[in-house]
Amino acid sequence: MPPSAGEFHFLISLQVMKFFTVYKPFYKNNLRLALPVILSQMGQITVQLADTAMVGRYGGEDPTPLAAVAFGTSVFFIVFIAAMGLSFGLTPLVGEYFAKEDKRYAAELLQNGAVLFMLTGLVASAALVALRPLLSILGGAMMDSGSDASIAEVIDMALPYYDTLVWSVFPAMIFFTFKQFLEGIGNTRTAMVVIIICNAVNILFNWMLIFGKCGFEPMGAVGAGIATLISRICMCVMIAAYFFRSKRFKVYTEALCMGAFRLGTMLRILKVGIPISFQMFMEASIFVVANIMVLAFGAHALSSYQIGTNMMNISFMIVVAIGSATTILCSHIYGQGNFADLRRTVYASYQLGLAWCVTAAVCFVLLRFAIPALFTANARVIELTATMLIYIALFQVSDCLQTVSISILRGLQDVKVIMPIVFVSYILINIPVGYLLAFKCGFEAVGLVMGFIVGLSCCAVLTVRRVRRDIARLEARMR
Repeated sequence: MPPSAGEFHFLISLQVMKFFTVYKPFYKNNLRLALPVILSQMGQITVQLADTAMVGRYGGEDPTPLAAVAFGTSVFFIVFIAAMGLSFGLTPLVGEYFAKEDKRYAAELLQNGAVLFMLTGLVASAALVALRPLLSILGGAMMDSGSDASIAEVIDMALPYYDTLVWSVFPAMIFFTFKQFLEGIGNTRTAMVVIIICNAVNILFNWMLIFGKCGFEPMGAVGAGIATLISRICMCVMIAAYFFRSKRFKVYTEALCMGAFRLGTMLRILKVGIPISFQMFMEASIFVVANIMVLAFGAHALSSYQIGTNMMNISFMIVVAIGSATTILCSHIYGQGNFADLRRTVYASYQLGLAWCVTAAVCFVLLRFAIPALFTANARVIELTATMLIYIALFQVSDCLQTVSISILRGLQDVKVIMPIVFVSYILINIPVGYLLAFKCGFEAVGLVMGFIVGLSCCAVLTVRRVRRDIARLEARMR
């Protein structure tokens, strides 16, 4: 006899409980590392939202200040994210040697990484200065294409904001050096505390400088840039001071020595860091290119896209935190050479990420009109943002799968394959599809967001397949 409805529900519940029991320790391992990163990311998201909301409120119904922040960030972000991506190569290497209990070589990685990333910060700053005229050129091209005349005002306001961000790159790179090293040894709480404190500093100076409080003149968008610079300097000083003064890290500081500067060590960091940087650069590029193309549809479209990007970041940053924890766990497994728990560690990360992204997608759809109303009073911006949020919700699962998969590949140091995958997915597929939908099919700014669905889905399929191949290959070593 087939089971009754009650028996069927009981059997399903039993299987769910069994499934949860099997994966419970793996969820705990991930969340133990991920929760401090999540709190850090939430702090950064809070600052981004505060920047957007404060600048948006400063402008009132005028979308120009908010559009200026979006446009000024666009060119800056693409270089900044590439520089930051290099530092991410430190984490899996440090994690490997931490698992091997080789603390001296871990300290050598930190020492050489610090030199490498400070040089990267200087080069990135010089590149941003050289790229500054590009903002005027891009804005001029969009005005020639028939966009509204307010774009000229957006550019004039964006340039000084951009200039303040350039100064923040060098201290940010010092901060990322220590942050990625600490994550490699399984310490995600120190960076969390530093970030949360400095985010509070950022919001305070936003309020003072944007609106002109405590004796300051109102600076609008430029004030937001200066607040970001101040907070990044604080982050750099705080994490370095804590690292060198804390007894917990004495074993690493004592291992630092002048003779440990080695070109070979720097090249090894670059070998892992360059593919990660390339991937982050390509992913940033699709959003930045879309940000620039949105200019063709006017300041209202750019403001809507800025709000939509903030919502993307809310969802994405939490997945990044889960992915960061996964990179740490996989690097430790890789260093120990014991791959018995690799599959369940990986699957637990996918499950946590998907649970979050599905929840975020539902919220985006249900609150699509309430969310933009938090940032602006402009009815046209609110309506356009609400439409964008529907399509942003549609690519949440794909974004989760590709982010977690890439994090796994980083932890297993299988990073070279990431470069062709993201190039095909982001550059050859995402950008052309978005362009066709926006400019040829008449979807305008929304079409650019729709392109992400195709590009991110392609990347998700290819990276998941690579992860499955790596797991099978590493598990075969155990047999």
